[in-house]
Amino acid sequence: MKQTFIYSALLATVLLLNACQTKQQVSEATSPVDSTQMVTNQPDSEVVVSDWLEQLVGPDDGLFRGVNSGDAVSVVKEKESAEPFEEDAAHVGYTIDYPNLESTDIQYFLDKNKKVSGIQVDIYLNNRQSVDTHLKELTTYFTRKYGNPVQQTWKASGNDRVTLTDVSKGKDFGLKLTLGGSPSM
Repeated sequence: MKQTFIYSALLATVLLLNACQTKQQVSEATSPVDSTQMVTNQPDSEVVVSDWLEQLVGPDDGLFRGVNSGDAVSVVKEKESAEPFEEDAAHVGYTIDYPNLESTDIQYFLDKNKKVSGIQVDIYLNNRQSVDTHLKELTTYFTRKYGNPVQQTWKASGNDRVTLTDVSKGKDFGLKLTLGGSPSM
């Protein structure tokens, strides 16, 4: 009888400890994370650049993909490695297709002197998880490059700004980057 009591007490203790540990793991997994706190701590640390991000942002020099506001269209054509898809007097467009059927369209808007006045990047994604992952990755990248954002807008050099927006709606998922001095693109 005494032995049964000891085994029962031992079993109850093990079950109680297991339940407490499981509750703590669930609490940690479901507690909300303050993404602004994570991002503000990032500038001092090294940012890991995924293949996706590296393919998207290109060389680290310049405002985006090695191109700056005020660069001639010839500079864009020289530096841009993505597939061209359209060109007219007002802009040149390039596209990047990813293996998972996601894609990005990049449009370099030109002024009357054929110089870059702004850049718009439309990122077409498959689902909410992809949006959240890439939003976090881009936020970390631009925070590291330009400092802390104000409402997802970073101040780059001169009058240039970088704005990152989640444009997901219904079953259409995506992000939009607007870069340059002109906010109306």
